[in-house]
Amino acid sequence: MPGAPQGAVPLYMRVAEQIIKDARRAGGDTSGLRRIPAERVLSASLGVNRQTLRRALEHLRARGLVHTDRSGTYTYTGRGAPARPVARARPQPLFPVGGSFGGVAVRSRARLSYEPVPPTVEALLGLSPERPTLVHRHELTLLCGETVQEAVSYFSPTALAHVPRLGRRVRRVRTRAAQSDPDLRHLYLWMTESGLHPVRRDRVRVDGSGCERMWLAVRQFVHDQFDRPLELTDLRINPRRGELDYAFVLPS
Repeated sequence: MPGAPQGAVPLYMRVAEQIIKDARRAGGDTSGLRRIPAERVLSASLGVNRQTLRRALEHLRARGLVHTDRSGTYTYTGRGAPARPVARARPQPLFPVGGSFGGVAVRSRARLSYEPVPPTVEALLGLSPERPTLVHRHELTLLCGETVQEAVSYFSPTALAHVPRLGRRVRRVRTRAAQSDPDLRHLYLWMTESGLHPVRRDRVRVDGSGCERMWLAVRQFVHDQFDRPLELTDLRINPRRGELDYAFVLPS
């Protein structure tokens, strides 16, 4: 990035600051909004690769300084009346959202596969019978080996078609039996980047089907602004060890 100061500040944060400076210098329309150029154009003008640029934009989205919809990515320049309120900085919900185990050391394991799903899930996600889809399995265990949380997540055809990062994972998984430790923590951010506004509903019950102990069972269903199903997660949480920490932030 030409002229960028060197030091401890990461490159993506300097790029993010430059994006905002350039937008405010150029000014916005009558509503105070300025459209950010396409990634290819912006990365070339700033002299950085597209991965660094995307990280900078993610940083700005998390702080509520830019937003993306179907027509492009915009920032508010501070001139004129804002077309919509600019969100304050707030934490980005991570995937999978489950129990909290404060003060307890846990080990995380995850796996992706491409397989058919149970008939009840097919109907909720709009899948035809026995049609495979992307499935994410996640388990948290104590260091002694005791399981404290299990989660199985299923993705709809809408999510796989409209979220490019999920589509790429489908192609990878189909070439192998499984993918170990897949990183889907920023799933909901990927959805908003693709123009989808995820909304989550939870159903909580007590699962006493196990022989050893009772589980807190949670079904999390995520749909978009058009009420199309995106993802369904079945969680089982050990109620003796943790509690459900419900936190979901809607995009700006």
